Amino acid sequence: MTERWPRLAAISVPLLAIAASAAGIVNGFTYDDHYVIAVNPSIHTLHHWWNAFASSYWPKNAGGDGYRPMTILAFKLQWALGGGSPVAFHAVNILLYAAVSLFVYLLARRMLPPIAAWLAAALFAVHPVHVEAVANVVGQSELIVALAVVGATFLYVRDRQAGALRVGTMAVIGLLAALACLAKEHGVILPAMLAAAELTIIDDPRPAGARARQLRPFYLGLLAVDVAFVAARSFVLANRSLGGFEPFLPFVVLHVSQVDRVLTAIGVVPQWIRLLFWPLRLSADYGPPEIEIAQGLSMTLLPGFLLLISILWIAILVRRRRPAITFGIAVICIALLPSSNFILPAGIVIAERTLFLPSVGAMLVAGDLLLVGAEYLRRRFDAAAVRSTIVGPAACALLLSTGVVRSAMRSRVWHDNGTLLLQTVRDAPDSYRAHYMLATYYLRERSNKRFAESEYLKALKLFPYDPYLAFTFGEAYRTTGRCDAAVPLYKWARQLDPDFPTGRTQYAQCLLETGNYDLARQMALAAVRAGGVVSLLHELIRQIDAKQRAPQRIDSTGKRSVTALGGRRGKLPDTVQKSTPGPTVAAPR
Repeated sequence: MTERWPRLAAISVPLLAIAASAAGIVNGFTYDDHYVIAVNPSIHTLHHWWNAFASSYWPKNAGGDGYRPMTILAFKLQWALGGGSPVAFHAVNILLYAAVSLFVYLLARRMLPPIAAWLAAALFAVHPVHVEAVANVVGQSELIVALAVVGATFLYVRDRQAGALRVGTMAVIGLLAALACLAKEHGVILPAMLAAAELTIIDDPRPAGARARQLRPFYLGLLAVDVAFVAARSFVLANRSLGGFEPFLPFVVLHVSQVDRVLTAIGVVPQWIRLLFWPLRLSADYGPPEIEIAQGLSMTLLPGFLLLISILWIAILVRRRRPAITFGIAVICIALLPSSNFILPAGIVIAERTLFLPSVGAMLVAGDLLLVGAEYLRRRFDAAAVRSTIVGPAACALLLSTGVVRSAMRSRVWHDNGTLLLQTVRDAPDSYRAHYMLATYYLRERSNKRFAESEYLKALKLFPYDPYLAFTFGEAYRTTGRCDAAVPLYKWARQLDPDFPTGRTQYAQCLLETGNYDLARQMALAAVRAGGVVSLLHELIRQIDAKQRAPQRIDSTGKRSVTALGGRRGKLPDTVQKSTPGPTVAAPR
């Protein structure tokens, strides 16, 4: 059994990953899959495949952000091989997940005893927080990066524990570094990950200076890969047609400073720890007001401060006695940095898919802690009695089985947008974006106007500071013939952000419809200056001028009612109602 253990362990870990994720094979294209893959014509052909290296990840009509050419090439190939079926994409995700789990075991085996290494990898393979990255097709970029980073780290540690890095290993790591960067931007963390391994789990008796001199050319080569990637990304995205990268919107509309953005990140540290080590509640959305956007120091940030300081202190304290724990903590911190808002503004506060790579470090910590617990029990009680008990194996089996079942059930949530968005509202009832996305889906896909209006109103009451929400809600009214209800929402969007990039033409059309001709003309001219369709706007201005010259008729009541999407009378939140005629909106500080 001892001789067969490594082989059995290496086989069982990928099988656990497949068991936990196989339910997602029947999923369709959900959430961001729709824009990046399903309706993106550039994905549907291999013709001129090399253009992926000169194009943004997101289509231009969806913002033109990101630079992930290897992920785009992978999508192109899967579309061609699978005939556009989502099954092919989900099958690749499941296989990538199994491969990453195997490399987690191989890496863990380099720093932990066999059983602890297997437990760490097995827990990784069944971790429910991975479902978003695996069951949603666009999570494939997270899987490719993790495979490249964990694989490169394993090769590095293997060679360094045996002595010096081999030339072939350095070349392979260089290629994996390029693959990681070109799959998703946070692949640039690989040099930091390898440096963390060098400083924690590599036992090299030589002086630090001698080690640094030997490794300097290798690390300079990896940094050159990162610099080349950043330069290529900047060049490609410099010429995109639809504006620049928008940081997470609440940071913008609430006028959040860089300091407050970092404080927000500190405030969500308990959420990160919970999701990595006890993912009982999962959600496809984590946003305000459920997640607090920091507005200066407050007592609510204290748990985050204490946890962050304690974790870093533990990493330093146990560096020599438990290097796997220190390395695991380093992996968590390094892998979280690109999406954490600590250094650069990210497009999210928390997203479960971004925890895929950090969870490698978390499970290494968990594996070593389980080893610590076993050692304590052997010292505290009779060693033979501890070895003979079935409590430990039974507990591990129960934990792994629970992980498989929980992950499989969660994978079904990502089957289609209707299922996902309804469940997201249940998971995060206080997140305005959950209601916003559900309302948009029910209006566009289900034509359920009354339900959509109800969800829009909930979103607006929870967070009336998002101009995109106000504009989208206004569009819902306008396209159903309710310009009287749309006008306050268009106005609210422009008060929140005077430079809001869209909606001037629609606002002018509704102002014309409701008889506010002077403001309609001003907004139409503003739309012309902003680059709107000139022929359409000139015709709109002609109609406005014609209406102004016509005899005016006044309604007998002199009032306009706000009629709901479904034909009944609706009520906008007080903040929006008070915006007509409207003071300027000041974000709460």
